[in-house]
Amino acid sequence: MGTREHRDVAVGADDSDAGRLAMRWAAREALSRDRALLLVRAVPIPLEDLTRTHTTGDQPVMRHGCAQQELAAMATECRRMFPDLLVRTKVQMGHPASVLREETDQMGLLVLGPPPLSRTRRVLLGSTAGELVRTSHTPVVVVRGPEADRPLRRVVVGVDGSPSCAGTIAFAHDAARRHSATLTALLADAARAPDALPPGRGWRHESDIVEANQRLLAECLAGVARSDPDVELHQEVSLELPTEALLQAAEKADLLVIGARGRHIVRSTTLGSTSHALVHYADCAVAVTG
Repeated sequence: MGTREHRDVAVGADDSDAGRLAMRWAAREALSRDRALLLVRAVPIPLEDLTRTHTTGDQPVMRHGCAQQELAAMATECRRMFPDLLVRTKVQMGHPASVLREETDQMGLLVLGPPPLSRTRRVLLGSTAGELVRTSHTPVVVVRGPEADRPLRRVVVGVDGSPSCAGTIAFAHDAARRHSATLTALLADAARAPDALPPGRGWRHESDIVEANQRLLAECLAGVARSDPDVELHQEVSLELPTEALLQAAEKADLLVIGARGRHIVRSTTLGSTSHALVHYADCAVAVTG
């Protein structure tokens, strides 16, 4: 993979309405970044998910060939809609999450359709999207809903004040800049709400907590505010639970940007409950940056 391809945009492409929506979203994002788009299709090897054994014969070859034909048709459709976009395709046999993670490990962005909403998937986040959000080193965007076809006009970023949120803020700021969108930074910290505080913490009024969070948020945003003052930036603090506050913010957003790791969460083994809920339930596209 060449140096430029390291920053290209990839999309996990399947021949479904959700897959085509993700493809269109990814195409617009690639154009805004002046990058190529890679359509990736993973073809599971029969019985692999259950036995991890490979079958022999013509079936895998046929499945691979059918996937290539479907992906070629999607690429043709994408080139017709976005004639200025360079579109490439890749079909690989194997477990979908593993294939997508390996093929996009050094790319700029991976775009996926929404995870399935069966009860098991909701509880365990066991979908391909969920696994990639937990384990991918590449930022992942999960796209859902018909509104995903509209231009990005409002980007919301969740801020928790941890050192790792700097990259999340930078990602959101870059998206807002490229799409001429507004950027709203939201810090929700229910742990410091008056009812949650143990005696002797020293907070006397809710206003004290709000002011402290406002100062923390301003410190987190100082770098991006100086780097590009042309981006319209709004700062909001909330004493609600982060999940609730961000879900409400997502109702009026076109893109919600969050980190996979909250405070004290190890990304390789689990996904924070806030990220888990937002990936599944937010009304807009959700970008998980790491």
